[in-house]
Amino acid sequence: MLDPESARRRLARHAIEGDTVLIVVRRATDEALLRCLQDHPHLLLTWGEDRYVLGSPVLAGEIGGLPDAAAGMSRPFLPGAALRVAQREALWAVSKAVESGRPVVRYGDDSTGRWLPDDPAVLTALVEHVLGEVLRYDAAHESQLLVSVRTWMERDRRTETAAAALHIHPNTLAYRLRRFGALADRDLASTGALAEVWLAIQAAGTLGLTD
Repeated sequence: MLDPESARRRLARHAIEGDTVLIVVRRATDEALLRCLQDHPHLLLTWGEDRYVLGSPVLAGEIGGLPDAAAGMSRPFLPGAALRVAQREALWAVSKAVESGRPVVRYGDDSTGRWLPDDPAVLTALVEHVLGEVLRYDAAHESQLLVSVRTWMERDRRTETAAAALHIHPNTLAYRLRRFGALADRDLASTGALAEVWLAIQAAGTLGLTD
């Protein structure tokens, strides 16, 4: 209905300029997002249960105010850049937001995750090498070995704290840690093995292999 010149002026007013981020949002409706972002230029795409929001980094603050929502934000990039890496970063970050209960997680908040390579083939090889047997065991037995070890490591290997977060007895968690170590052929008391497992867990999250 608009004449071309009016359309150009309107697009210019709502242009996304400067540093741009991709934010993946979960547990929020389109209507809630549109209301909280109505004063900011953005693009919104619904993909399954996820909402993808493209715009300025300031959008994270607005989205973080939505009740019950969980959001993950990529590193900033220039408009027009390919979104493949940003998508992986945002998906990794939103999975961390869901796990931790934080409303917004920015990719790079975890100092180890940023050192992972961008190549999915390399990440897949790392996950298979370190976690392959554990993932197959969890899938076959509907167990939670990987989730248990990740929760334990995220809480600085404090068994009682991690057990409380998992709603299990500390002895049950201790058994799961031993079972994980046996399947992964890694001694979790070893610093080297611990570092390798942690990086593999981050890689699995980046690939979307963990919740």
